[in-house]
Amino acid sequence: MKLTKEQIEFIDDYLIKNKVKYWDVRMELLDHISNEVEALMKVGSSFTNAMQAVHIKFGNDLTIKRLNKENTGWDTFPSLYADSSGYKQLIEEKRQGLTKGFGMLQRKALRLFFTNAKSLILYACVLIAFLYIKEFFTVKIMHKTVLLLLMVMSLTPILIALFNLKNTFKSLTINAAYVSSTTGVSFVWLLLLAPKIFFDEGEQLSLTYIFIVLALLFPFFYTAIQLFVSQLKKYKLAHKKLA
Repeated sequence: MKLTKEQIEFIDDYLIKNKVKYWDVRMELLDHISNEVEALMKVGSSFTNAMQAVHIKFGNDLTIKRLNKENTGWDTFPSLYADSSGYKQLIEEKRQGLTKGFGMLQRKALRLFFTNAKSLILYACVLIAFLYIKEFFTVKIMHKTVLLLLMVMSLTPILIALFNLKNTFKSLTINAAYVSSTTGVSFVWLLLLAPKIFFDEGEQLSLTYIFIVLALLFPFFYTAIQLFVSQLKKYKLAHKKLA
């Protein structure tokens, strides 16, 4: 038995009220729940009973309690909005899976970075530029220059997200990609700022150390930006088609 348009809209509204705020997760659940409800209705269940069965199947509680009119005890009755803990757990499991997946994608992107001619040319230009300009500036200025470059690169996904707030925080996939792409901020602090805590006043990091940090982190941040932008474009397009 096929669901009516009104019943499908009810399921979508039901998911929103149960705090499934990410549209990509909601679309996935909408399709899954619709199929489950249709299957139950084919064997004689009513739409309401089928919805209750599916609600419980996802790990949600169906019982809501309220004080009776005499305030002497509790009345219990079924409600599709009594509890949404099952959906919260599902979203968290999906988030963890996506985070792990983006970690694998970034490692793959890093491998491709070192086999792509355009990436290698850019990488070589950045490193050669460092080696060239270091002859004209002090270690302190070079440290600040590299620090600024890496901070800008590490914060670029955040700036992109600010201009795409609606898409970034309403899609679990884009949200996970955003979080994954911004993890490198801590590397900048750890490698370029933290060591100075142990230095005497006026002591500087060596140019060799700064060069190594730049060589290590530039590919990481470059691929992180690429990965986030590609996911953002992909899911913006998917969301646009659904609108």
